[in-house]
Amino acid sequence: MTDSPYLFRAADHPLRDVTPRLRVREAQTGFGLALRYQERGPDPDGAPEAAWCETGHSIFILSGRIRYRFDTHTVEAGPGDMLHIPAGAAHRHKPSVPGPDWVRYVLTEFG
Repeated sequence: MTDSPYLFRAADHPLRDVTPRLRVREAQTGFGLALRYQERGPDPDGAPEAAWCETGHSIFILSGRIRYRFDTHTVEAGPGDMLHIPAGAAHRHKPSVPGPDWVRYVLTEFG
């Protein structure tokens, strides 16, 4: 099999602990976006809320549930759901994990 600029083998991008509740496997594409597999753990009672994020994402949920809080509303997504969050202050968001289970998802990051 030949190498391709379109293929990113998981073995070449190890799963790393970013925080005790966030693990990331990331590939930079060279096309202006990052591809990521992420595992995010439940938010313990009393944990501080995440900082606002203004980066754009397209997300596919593999397992578990994730919640995103926006200025105007909150949305919760689960297995098989897809989200697209444009970049910019108008779409700023804060992720959290409701319930006791880890969420596993794939996302692209841009902008």
